[in-house]
Amino acid sequence: MNNVLPIYHIGLIQAWFAALLVYRKPNKGAADKLLVIWLIVIGIEMLYSLLNAKYLTWLPDLIIIPLSYGPFLFFYTKLLTSKKTVTIRNIHRHLIPVYLFILIAVFWGKPIDINSVNFFSKGPITWLAILNFTLFLLVIVYYWRASLKLIRKHNHTLGDHFSYRSETIMLNWLKTTAIWILSGFFASGITFIIFSTQNIFPFNPIELFHLGLLVFTFSISYYGIHQPVLYQHQKPKQLQVSDEAQEKKLQKFGDLLYEHMVKNKPYLNNELTIQDLADQLKVSTQEISNYLNKELGVNFFNYINSFRIEEAKQRLTNPAFDYETLLGIAYDSGFNSKTSFNTLFKKETGMTPSEYKKAFRSSTKKST
Repeated sequence: MNNVLPIYHIGLIQAWFAALLVYRKPNKGAADKLLVIWLIVIGIEMLYSLLNAKYLTWLPDLIIIPLSYGPFLFFYTKLLTSKKTVTIRNIHRHLIPVYLFILIAVFWGKPIDINSVNFFSKGPITWLAILNFTLFLLVIVYYWRASLKLIRKHNHTLGDHFSYRSETIMLNWLKTTAIWILSGFFASGITFIIFSTQNIFPFNPIELFHLGLLVFTFSISYYGIHQPVLYQHQKPKQLQVSDEAQEKKLQKFGDLLYEHMVKNKPYLNNELTIQDLADQLKVSTQEISNYLNKELGVNFFNYINSFRIEEAKQRLTNPAFDYETLLGIAYDSGFNSKTSFNTLFKKETGMTPSEYKKAFRSSTKKST
């Protein structure tokens, strides 16, 4: 057991130091505040395990605090992806399994030592361990699936709010973390069952669990610190106006938007969001979305990138930009990667940027 003490010490320091870093992060969102609480809870788990291993050995040796990790993952994902204000006051009903095993530990009346579990004896401690691990795995699977569902839904509507794609806004890191946490916890659960029935491992699988938790804490804290707030919540405006007045208002807004796009070229910002554009025009994101969706029949992503493609066309056909590489033209036109530039340009024109440039040059030579 002494071999795992460094894991508990490192895990405790890492979790609480990461919580401090996230707490001091500028422009924190509700998801960041929940992540601070989650990291503190992980630190408590490491402290609990340290005390259980070295000092207060009578503490129940059960998976109790980690039963909260599933709900934490789900609500963290929900706070990141929700376009409306989300309350987490009802998180307590999601923590019922945690409260259940706290009560079991309190009223058990004697030390609960998982090392003493033997599945062949089928004693009370064995059944308790089976219930504990089974419930833990069920909780993790349920909230893992719910979290991935939220991420898929979020990615499906990205085009309404963002003019670009990146790892942080698509939450690929969180999806990968969710998959790894499920795989790791399942591995430790299966290893525990084999350990309890066969006793063929020279270690307690709980040690493997905490090693995985150490890696998980580093991963989620690193990416969580660098994760920006995706949505700024606004109360939708409910305006009662006639159809004629609404049509005039939309036409006026359309003229204002187009003039702003042509004159100020906000699309050259390769990380432009609908919130950025709303702030520039001093309107709500709802007004922009309504106009684009109802009047133009496009989403924000396609609208902004149509201007970027036109900008790129001008640069590709203008001899003054012959010195620029295709990658340079992509970035200067507002795209954030060569891949997205090539994909969107070919989708619009039927040609890659290099093919378009060659075709224009050959047609120019023929005309002369």
